[in-house]
Amino acid sequence: MASPNDHGKLLKLPDSVQIYPTHGGGSFCSAAGPGSGEIPTSIGEEREHNPFAAHTEEDDFVKFALAGLGSYPSYYRYMADINRRGPDVLGGVPRMASLTPLSARTQLDDTSILVDARPQNIFNEEHVPGSFAVPFGDNFSTWVGWIVPWGQPVILLSPDPSHHDAMVRQLIRIGYDRLNGYLAGGMDAWKTSGLPVEATAGIDVDTLKELWGQSPGPMILDVRQRNEYHAGHIQGALNIELGELQEHLDGLPREIPVVTVCASGLRASVAGSILQRDGRENVQVLGVGGTKDWLDLGYPIATGDE
Repeated sequence: MASPNDHGKLLKLPDSVQIYPTHGGGSFCSAAGPGSGEIPTSIGEEREHNPFAAHTEEDDFVKFALAGLGSYPSYYRYMADINRRGPDVLGGVPRMASLTPLSARTQLDDTSILVDARPQNIFNEEHVPGSFAVPFGDNFSTWVGWIVPWGQPVILLSPDPSHHDAMVRQLIRIGYDRLNGYLAGGMDAWKTSGLPVEATAGIDVDTLKELWGQSPGPMILDVRQRNEYHAGHIQGALNIELGELQEHLDGLPREIPVVTVCASGLRASVAGSILQRDGRENVQVLGVGGTKDWLDLGYPIATGDE
């Protein structure tokens, strides 16, 4: 993001000067302008394509910057105190305990929460009832810290044991250190133990278009950030950002089928797991494609708050 002062500093540099980000693209710390997504970028690219660079007056810049901000992860409110206190000295990445399915089930019946870090399409096919879908990746801890209540004990179901250290490292960096262990043997062991399994129905864009044309049709829940929604969305879709969904569950009717959508299917699957955890049965996820596919096919769209 280019501030007004940058016009007198950074934007006076030659076009060829390279720029490296201080965090990943799409950080929740600020609004992210459209661009190529390449790392590094350059002064020339920013001057030409960064919408923030066009605002030279401070008042205009502030108004523009604040207009596109969405919600931010709920764990942020605890980070200042953690940073002031300083980190615990661990001497290495903690090793998680290996939990049998029956031991994990006992803990889940108590206060623990299962975070399923497998890819969303695998989660949708079958998962432990009541678990959160948070596919492992660079933003794994961000989403865990957004949807799992602060201080709640966590059990992990990983896509591969080799990811355990990276998952633990991400989580303890944001203060999520109540990691009770991982589900040994994954879903195969869970099913072999005779424990219950549930699935989330997935649909594609063409099927959603058929449902959209029905009367009455399902509630289409767009869980992207507000600026994404305003730029273009499925006509008639309701926007509740994924990070805020749990705060609005009581306001969503239970008698209407719900289809969750996002840009690519990841956030829609997380949203589907939240709705199922809330006891809703008629939930479908746009797991193949996303809103861009809907727009590209020329299906009815709207912009802004329409």
